[in-house]
Amino acid sequence: MTEMITWGPRALPVPYAAAWTGEGTRVAAALSVRPGGDRLGYRDEVPGDRDRHGVLWARMDAGPGAGRPDFSVLHPARQRRTMLERLCQVCGGPADRTSRGWLFLVQRAEVQDFGACEGLLSTKPPVCRPCAALAVRHCPHLTDPLLIRSRKPRVWGVFGGFFTPDPASNGIVPHPEDYHLPYGHPDAKWFLASQLVIELTRCTIES
Repeated sequence: MTEMITWGPRALPVPYAAAWTGEGTRVAAALSVRPGGDRLGYRDEVPGDRDRHGVLWARMDAGPGAGRPDFSVLHPARQRRTMLERLCQVCGGPADRTSRGWLFLVQRAEVQDFGACEGLLSTKPPVCRPCAALAVRHCPHLTDPLLIRSRKPRVWGVFGGFFTPDPASNGIVPHPEDYHLPYGHPDAKWFLASQLVIELTRCTIES
């Protein structure tokens, strides 16, 4: 578990997976069409820029505590790590797990809009029990929280944006909207991921 960082005169706890304003993004100027013209890439690309599915990921400096916390943005690398290693998004320690599964905290409206918790797609990593209570008390974005347990959270794909090659400028143009993209999608070669998406399966509602 990492030591939780607090911020401001009220010593607000800052989630491990949250981004900070001092963690600069290193994306736009470095992106280009890869040699051969068949995919998006970085001019100085290294193997760690892509995941095991070959999807390109957004770059962001790692410096938790630098600047101000941006509670509405998840740091790409930390979000991905907490998802894959089943770590609590708030404290960075092991997420809560029982015989009914891993513990996730979502907005009730997400489940209502989807129609059920089974099969719900989420970019929010799991939580531990103490941090779930902490998040409910302090997070302004959790207006109507719902605790869900998933016995088998499955890696589904990525969340991010598409880029289109621009022959006129020999550059690329970003799409104005963000998308959920399943792994294996044929257009993934023009996609820049910022968050990992999991599918919550074998679910039960805890509260």
